[in-house]
Amino acid sequence: MVIVKIVYCRPCGYLDRALELARDLLQYFENIKVEIEQGKNGIFDVYLNDELIFSRYKEKRFPENMEILKEVGKRINNGNQ
Repeated sequence: MVIVKIVYCRPCGYLDRALELARDLLQYFENIKVEIEQGKNGIFDVYLNDELIFSRYKEKRFPENMEILKEVGKRINNGNQ
């Protein structure tokens, strides 16, 4: 099973963004588990099986949901689950 973890900044109000991404992932993929974890300091990171695949800090922006869906799909299809 693929596990996607979304770590978001609760004080910054990023919960809605995290929930929207989680919903899209759950609607798009069948065999997936999505975890949402509270963080702080402006964090919005997305992990696939404990590997960081997107960091708001590094990218200086939020991810587009479709780019996360594509990245997860690509890694699942390549057998890197």
